[in-house]
Amino acid sequence: MEGSPMIAAAAGFALLLGLSSWRKLRGLEGFLAVLADYRLVPGWGLRPAALAIASCEGALAGIWLVSPWLVEATTVAGVGTALLMAGYGGAITLNLLRGRSWIDCGCGGGEQLSWILVVRNLALTGFALLPLAIIDTAPPNWADLALSVPILAVASFLYLATRALLENAAAMRPLSEAPG
Repeated sequence: MEGSPMIAAAAGFALLLGLSSWRKLRGLEGFLAVLADYRLVPGWGLRPAALAIASCEGALAGIWLVSPWLVEATTVAGVGTALLMAGYGGAITLNLLRGRSWIDCGCGGGEQLSWILVVRNLALTGFALLPLAIIDTAPPNWADLALSVPILAVASFLYLATRALLENAAAMRPLSEAPG
């Protein structure tokens, strides 16, 4: 992918996945409860599944960090992240179809499951695959690094704004459902 967008995408996914992994490992007991609420993993497999998910996120974050300089890492990071995001979207979809929208999504912000989260994960799946379509074999230069900063800032702002909107919608849901 062209230098600065590739660096911004790689840094963005490294940040997203690295923080997500860290939050899961730091609050492992809480993440185990969230994972149990999804009812997709038997009780005996919750801890290994939680550790595998957090480790996968951490490994992908590390791979994204080197991906602007290694084309092979771009492929691994893009496909791995797309599979992870699609898996999250699938788990959310399955629970929404079961009528289980009240559970915490496990995203770290206390958001309840919603179709907006499915769309967000679908968008992240697409963004993860985008670098595979425009790989540039030339390593990034200083100008690419400088241009990637504002790109990453805008992308981060949009992601955080979307997250804040989802958190506020979840907080407002009980008020809109209250009688009279």
